Amino acid sequence: MAKKSLSEVRGCRGGLGLNLAPLIHALSTSLASFIEKCDYKDKKVDSCIRKQIENSLSRFAKGIPELGVPSIDPVQLDEINIDGNGLKLKFVEAAMYGLSDSKLTDLKVDIGSNEEDFNLGFKGNMSLIAKYNIDGKILILPIKGDGDAVVKANNVEVNIQSKLVHVKDSKGRSHLKLITPNYKYDIQSTTFDLKNLFNGNKELAETTLSFANENWRQLMDDLAPPAIKQIVRSVIKAINKFFSKVPISEMVTGYKDS
Repeated sequence: MAKKSLSEVRGCRGGLGLNLAPLIHALSTSLASFIEKCDYKDKKVDSCIRKQIENSLSRFAKGIPELGVPSIDPVQLDEINIDGNGLKLKFVEAAMYGLSDSKLTDLKVDIGSNEEDFNLGFKGNMSLIAKYNIDGKILILPIKGDGDAVVKANNVEVNIQSKLVHVKDSKGRSHLKLITPNYKYDIQSTTFDLKNLFNGNKELAETTLSFANENWRQLMDDLAPPAIKQIVRSVIKAINKFFSKVPISEMVTGYKDS
């Protein structure tokens, strides 16, 4: 079967909600009455899918309980430990908020061969809320404390590239599955609000936080990679959960299992 591009969207507007339920799916009327099934053989299939995606962008991050797809806003993060360059920093009970308000910046999904490409890009402001413990120096300035933390990352842009393969279920129906994902990201700026620095010494805390926010990139060079990795992992897991529940033939009219 020849490879057929289903959708390529750049610069879409609307909440991302990492709408991969509708992403390819914006397709299955069995899940929601507002979703229109697209015809695989229709020359206008791309515009059909784009319309469905835009109509349902805000839903995926909230989860799809009937399919067992969990909410991914917030993303619950594992413990994050930074130990290097004279600084020890730990975040526990951490959660990242903001995916449901992110904007879709890139989308490409291909169906038609045994291994296709999948690209997803999104951009938005995200906030990490956690308990923290910090001890050491930021550049030359000492910093020490523990308590509540809010880290606001502005204009976080994440681009995910993955292979999209077909797998058979127990009934012989074909499903999509994302494998071997790669990603890259960029952050425009970050601000830190760390409560109880220096045991509540307000003057020292304000001076240190001001310095930390001026030099935010040094902290984010260590903090961002594990946080973004866990966000991408949660997104891929949620998408694959959806794909495992809905056969390709139920998403696209005219698609035949090979």
